[in-house]
Amino acid sequence: MARLCQALLLLMVTVALLSRRIQAQGSPKIIRKFQNISKSYVYVQQALWYAMKEYNKASKDSYYFRAVEILNSQEQ
Repeated sequence: MARLCQALLLLMVTVALLSRRIQAQGSPKIIRKFQNISKSYVYVQQALWYAMKEYNKASKDSYYFRAVEILNSQEQ
């Protein structure tokens, strides 16, 4: 009985370690950390314009939405 419990415990530990290794292989590696950038940066304005345009195009609402204020902008 003791050998059966030891074998079962060894099997569970092996499965747990393998599952962590598989998850780690599929995760992307972060090259740089996120850092705050100015809201008036030209690429922030372009990204916001594109996002609003695509949202309004895909929306079934009869009204168009626009952004009033940018709360935070970051780049990686």
